[in-house]
Amino acid sequence: MKWHYNLLIGIINGLEEIFLLNKPAIKVVEKIIDENKKWGARDRKIVSSTIFESVRWIRKYGYCSNIKEISTKKDLWNILGTAIVLKGRFVPDLIEFSHIDSEKVLKRESEIINNRKINESIPDWLDSIGLRDFGEDIWDKEVNAFNIKAPLVLRCNTLKSKIKELKKLLKSEDIDSSIKKEYPDALIIKEHKKVTHLKYYKLGFFEIQDANSQKVGLSCNLKPGMTIIDACAGAGGKSMHMASILKNTGKIIALDPHDSKLKELNKRAKRNGVSIIKTIKTSKVKSISNLIGDVDRVLIDAPCSGLGVLKRNPDAKWKMNPEKINKLITTQRNLLNNWSKYVKDGGELIYATCSIFNQENNDQIKKFLNTKSGEKFFIKKEKTYLSHVTGFDGFYVAQLKRNCE
Repeated sequence: MKWHYNLLIGIINGLEEIFLLNKPAIKVVEKIIDENKKWGARDRKIVSSTIFESVRWIRKYGYCSNIKEISTKKDLWNILGTAIVLKGRFVPDLIEFSHIDSEKVLKRESEIINNRKINESIPDWLDSIGLRDFGEDIWDKEVNAFNIKAPLVLRCNTLKSKIKELKKLLKSEDIDSSIKKEYPDALIIKEHKKVTHLKYYKLGFFEIQDANSQKVGLSCNLKPGMTIIDACAGAGGKSMHMASILKNTGKIIALDPHDSKLKELNKRAKRNGVSIIKTIKTSKVKSISNLIGDVDRVLIDAPCSGLGVLKRNPDAKWKMNPEKINKLITTQRNLLNNWSKYVKDGGELIYATCSIFNQENNDQIKKFLNTKSGEKFFIKKEKTYLSHVTGFDGFYVAQLKRNCE
């Protein structure tokens, strides 16, 4: 493989924004690709994959290049050169790579083969939590799964298409996919390709949504005509899925504190042919106080550490920390207490996170059930979806049913 200098510059510029300016990797990659429209598909793939791999493996790359802290652009060139060596590729003969000693890099790699924290590139604190919650054997497998790129998964919008029909339509666009019976609305794309330019996307036949994320909507035990509150709707991926399960009947009230996300939700709803979603800014929640004790289902897709989706978003492990998680735990607890009162007798409260760790999941539910708000509920079902078992993002979903009084 030949490395073109302009691609190397693009990679370094991206790494600089991520590691020196602390910008989100996904946004940085999108920006770089958008600014370099002359790059071909192969070039775009090389740049984006190298940047993401550098984020994913930065602790290992730093150790193998003997860099204790990244503080300059020179450090980033050394990181990139080290990555090229560890991938078994030829390091370009450039002055920027003049400090790379391939033999030393490979020797240092051999030293950490049994050091999970460095070899699998995870923070010490995260390793401690994983060992506590899962034990050595399961944690080893899960950490390994974190470092395997997430597959591209689509959710068929059953209001406009059927899964097998959509599979054929995508095949006509040279996009191969597979179906798994455990995920009735999911198409797993065999090779990462751009899909948002396709006419079938623009017509609302599908959305991009991880397979385990789709389990959230499927766990809500929905029936057409129900009234649903999506308390943390964001841009509405799960609201859209619930609308399709409801066959676009009933009502979904989607809340979020950000106008931009609600605007995007409304845009997606229109494309998907969904008419039952009403968006409300969280600050105006008093406008639905009349629904207290009268809602069939309340979904809390809670703000969380995001440590279940490291396959897809590897920089989360470097930007999250125990102090931030503790603040999120408080937010999660407040959400459970506040929104549980909207559930009617016999209705259900669904709590979900894209984390796999007990402190944000099982422990939260146990504590909630011991509160005055939670004593009216019981666990109907709960499940943690692990990446090494499913191949998809890590998720937790708890279904809580309210007793009839």
